Parts: sequence; structure tokens; C-alpha cells
Amino acid sequence: MKNKAFSLAEVLITLVVIGVVAAITIPTLMVNFQKEKTVIKLKKAYSTLYNVYNLSVSHNGPVDQ
Repeated sequence: MKNKAFSLAEVLITLVVIGVVAAITIPTLMVNFQKEKTVIKLKKAYSTLYNVYNLSVSHNGPVDQ
């Protein structure tokens, strides 16, 4: 009867390939995550400033340019 298990070399090669792919993709994912986080913070800041402006206009009238 023939043994149908993986050899140690096959397992190690698979782990190396997975490690290389992870080393390439994880930094890219982190950069994209940081960019998205920055965009969310900027949208929140813009929304807050816009709400403050509208509240000021409603209390004090339009801004003279």
C-alpha cells in the first residue's frame, strides 16, 4: 500500500510561497487601509465644518463676502 502523505519538502515549499505572497500583499493592504482611514477622517472633518457653517448662517444670517 502506498503512503499518500505530503513530503516535508512539499510542505516547506508551500509555506515559503505563502510567506512570499503575504510579504508582498500585506504592506499594500496596510497602505490602502491607512488611505481609507484618512479619507474617512477628512470627510468627517468636512462634514463637521459644513454643519458649523450652516448653524452659523442660521443664527447670524448669510456671510457677506
